[in-house]
Amino acid sequence: VPPVRAPRAPRTPVTPESRPQLPNEVWRVIDRAEQHLDRDLTWVKALSPADRDQLNLVIETAVADFVSWLNTAVFSPHKGQAPSTDHIFFVAPLEFTQAVSLRQTLDVTRLIVDILERNVGAFARRGREEATRNAMLYYAREVAFSAANVYAASAEARSDWDARLETLIVEDLADGVTDHHVASRMSMLGWNADADCFALAGTLAQDGDLRSGILERRIRAAVRSLDGMCMMSHHDNLFLTLIAPSPAGDGSEGGAPEELCSAVSGFFLEDRPLCMGPVRHGIDGAAASVRAVLSTMAVANAADGGHRPLRSDDVLPERALFGDADAREELYREVYRPLRGDGDDANPLLATVAAFLRSGGSLEATARELNVHPNTVRYRLKRSVEITGWDPMTPREAYVLLTALTIGRIMDAA
Repeated sequence: VPPVRAPRAPRTPVTPESRPQLPNEVWRVIDRAEQHLDRDLTWVKALSPADRDQLNLVIETAVADFVSWLNTAVFSPHKGQAPSTDHIFFVAPLEFTQAVSLRQTLDVTRLIVDILERNVGAFARRGREEATRNAMLYYAREVAFSAANVYAASAEARSDWDARLETLIVEDLADGVTDHHVASRMSMLGWNADADCFALAGTLAQDGDLRSGILERRIRAAVRSLDGMCMMSHHDNLFLTLIAPSPAGDGSEGGAPEELCSAVSGFFLEDRPLCMGPVRHGIDGAAASVRAVLSTMAVANAADGGHRPLRSDDVLPERALFGDADAREELYREVYRPLRGDGDDANPLLATVAAFLRSGGSLEATARELNVHPNTVRYRLKRSVEITGWDPMTPREAYVLLTALTIGRIMDAA
């Protein structure tokens, strides 16, 4: 065995003790290989110094393990023993798998093997060059399999942890909890606290852990393809998804809510309701949208028209009747109060809309009751549409207005 050189000076945060002991000839090959990384693999330059140190340590450990296996299991009386390569990746922390992807790890493996093959003399005695090359290829295959196992285990662990976090977050939002604990969990998932978002609820088109897991991944991919971000959870036999159209908060434009809904709607059962909460801002807004979509799901069977998705704002009266305090407050704040203004029932707009609804939608009857010209009634009704967004001449929207007026008078008298 060639003379052994002391470990090289450590690259922080790797310690000297973690460096393998290798022959000088092998160190020269490793040095040459690590110099090639910057030149042949452009992504290496973007690594932090600590991640670059960890990458070098993984390379050096793999080469040292190969040399040991070559001497003890290939060119020895007890040859034939398969190499054990899993421990190579355990010299780096788990976070390393986030800095360097599996594809990049395989690129490094390919490059190192190519350089080692060209410098096989550093490993092989005369006459054993071909056997050493074959051993390199076999060992590289084992390293690739080990890398795949390590990265798969790491991804599964992160996925399980993220799924637990998402479930906790969605349950908290459904309960109206928006404290700093929830904000911290959302931040851990990369969620921007100032993002606009909306909730979507329905029943997945496939059941069972495996099939639903595939659909969940496809939903995430569809949202990401439109520059959005989502978190999801199963909640009371429903599948609940919170979607942020533009998670970065850097001014980039994500897909519109309607576009995002269209992209994922095919993953939900068509014969079951698919409901969409309102777009709201921040963590408090996320909780409001989640509560709204759950309330919408509860009253979806009472809605007319079978809209898909069914918007929470389209069933405000049903939600209010179901006991949704947010829906009652929205009808009061967004419909009744703008009509009422700062006055009372004598306000022309409020009085005109109320009289029109009482008359069954008759302009003439409303004009006679208010002692005004029918054109005045038309003008006031048009003005009410501009203020509230609801048209009393449309039966469905007239029902919304009638519910808002009823709720408003009850709340004013309370």
